[in-house]
Amino acid sequence: MVRYLEFIKAICKQSDMWELYNPRVIGLVHNIIQCVQNDDEVDRETREYVINLVLSNLIIFSKYNIYESLEESE
Repeated sequence: MVRYLEFIKAICKQSDMWELYNPRVIGLVHNIIQCVQNDDEVDRETREYVINLVLSNLIIFSKYNIYESLEESE
């Protein structure tokens, strides 16, 4: 089983968003990945897809300017 905790911490730490570099966020993302990894009913390909999806979204969100997006939506 691959351990993603240090990778998740590194992604969050590189972000300028204090909301993201937060132990609760890191724990939440890590827990999601652990649930997928430990689910025996999920095949390997699906497991890898979901984990990559979660990590990709974390990377994208860490670079995302949420305040600009909120202003644009008004």
